[in-house]
Amino acid sequence: MIEEEATSIKVVFLGETAVGKSSLISRFVEDKFQKNYTTTMTGAFFSKEVFYEKYKKKIKYEIWDTAGQEKYRALNKMFYQDAKVIILVIDITRKDTYQAILNYWYKELTENAPQNNIIALAANKNDLYEYEEVTNEELDQYAKSINAIYQKTSALKGQGINELFNTIGEKILSPENIEEINTKKANENKKIRLESSLRDIELSKTNSDVSDNNAKKQPKKSCC
Repeated sequence: MIEEEATSIKVVFLGETAVGKSSLISRFVEDKFQKNYTTTMTGAFFSKEVFYEKYKKKIKYEIWDTAGQEKYRALNKMFYQDAKVIILVIDITRKDTYQAILNYWYKELTENAPQNNIIALAANKNDLYEYEEVTNEELDQYAKSINAIYQKTSALKGQGINELFNTIGEKILSPENIEEINTKKANENKKIRLESSLRDIELSKTNSDVSDNNAKKQPKKSCC
């Protein structure tokens, strides 16, 4: 029995520096937590395949970790312009990271990312809930207002991350999304076939022109 190919989905993590984007990705992909991370300067790529028993399908998450620092923000646009899933990450112990989502990141993605993407809000560092500066109720209400998946997470404890991707996977594998993904894949394959045909026609024309030119250059043989 031939194993069905995994559906590739591009995921981009956005948010301020030091909110735990890299830690969340590391925990999801490798189930590891590093206490000290260097600041992501541009972007880092990771991938992981997840099998969803309910649908008997696999999703290959192609994950991009992005820079949160203001001086690198302009570079992030090239990562999320064609993303299917965008995960906004905040640090619940820092109100400014939530304000940045409200005042910058959400506006950025609505202006530059595809309109039919899936948005999720990850309230990270939930293990430090006693120091929270943003309440769960406030975040839940905001997520509903932008039609986003909401999940409390802790990269340190490994909490909420698999649940987040399970919810994302459920949404991706819903019938309407699968139809959209299949249509997009069919259109891409059609474009590839068309480009290949055009190259073949152009190559054939070039070879024909070369043959004609060579024939013209051949000296005519004298008769008898």
